[in-house]
Amino acid sequence: MSSSRLLITPEDVERILSYLDLPPSSTLPSPPFQFLTQYLPLLPSSLLEPFEPIPPSDRTSIPTIKQRRLIHATASPRPRFLSSSEGRLRWPLLWERMGGDPFPPPSHGVEEEENWVQKGFMKDVPIETSQQVKKLGGFLRGLEEEREMEGVRERKRMERRLDNVGEEFDEESDEEEEPMPDGTNGVPERPEVAEDQEEVKRLFEKKLLELFLDGLDTIDYTPIDFNDPPEGDPIAIRDAEDRYFDDEEPCRTPGGVHVVGEPPSVPDSDPKKRLENGTGDYDY
Repeated sequence: MSSSRLLITPEDVERILSYLDLPPSSTLPSPPFQFLTQYLPLLPSSLLEPFEPIPPSDRTSIPTIKQRRLIHATASPRPRFLSSSEGRLRWPLLWERMGGDPFPPPSHGVEEEENWVQKGFMKDVPIETSQQVKKLGGFLRGLEEEREMEGVRERKRMERRLDNVGEEFDEESDEEEEPMPDGTNGVPERPEVAEDQEEVKRLFEKKLLELFLDGLDTIDYTPIDFNDPPEGDPIAIRDAEDRYFDDEEPCRTPGGVHVVGEPPSVPDSDPKKRLENGTGDYDY
């Protein structure tokens, strides 16, 4: 939905204006996007829900949101959705076009599904039933692989629609798969797989970061855009620390050390007096 067509109910407007101590009204004092840009840092996430229909790509121009995304992307550990193993599930065509292997190792989700049976669901079973545990783990692994493959096929359809129409991803749009361009002998063309897969991963993850920061990825941006970073804004924290130390009164002693009980030493400001007894040789 375009931000210009966003409608906010009078009840929501009343709660927002009351929280900000602004004059009561049934409408916002400025267009929704402009209002969000101005007051986003002051509003809690519960009052930001009416602004969620604004597309993430539009919200990118709001400095606070762009900064929150950057903080989230550079957190340690790195968010898993920015890894190549998960990103290729959302952007499979992009991954293959950049030289990625179309049959890479299983994703984290597949491994976790199988490990959950052994380490979580049936971790205390007797040894004699371990074979059944392995079978159950393999069964769940197969189901997860099928779900991932179906998701990959759907994402490829959406990527092709994006190529052809230039529209943003729409889960409710036509799901018929576009015909693939034929290569020689009527075989669908496949991008060449690069030899250096580590370099492909590096470049692909860089592209994932760009898509994420620009609001073009298919993840849920709401928890990131409309909430303060859990650890706070590191840039703002450093700025506050710098201001604190800048405001401190500098120490007046020459070496910065003041012995308790003794008057602070005052440096001699007259250079002639310092040279009266020579250049500093000891007197015996």
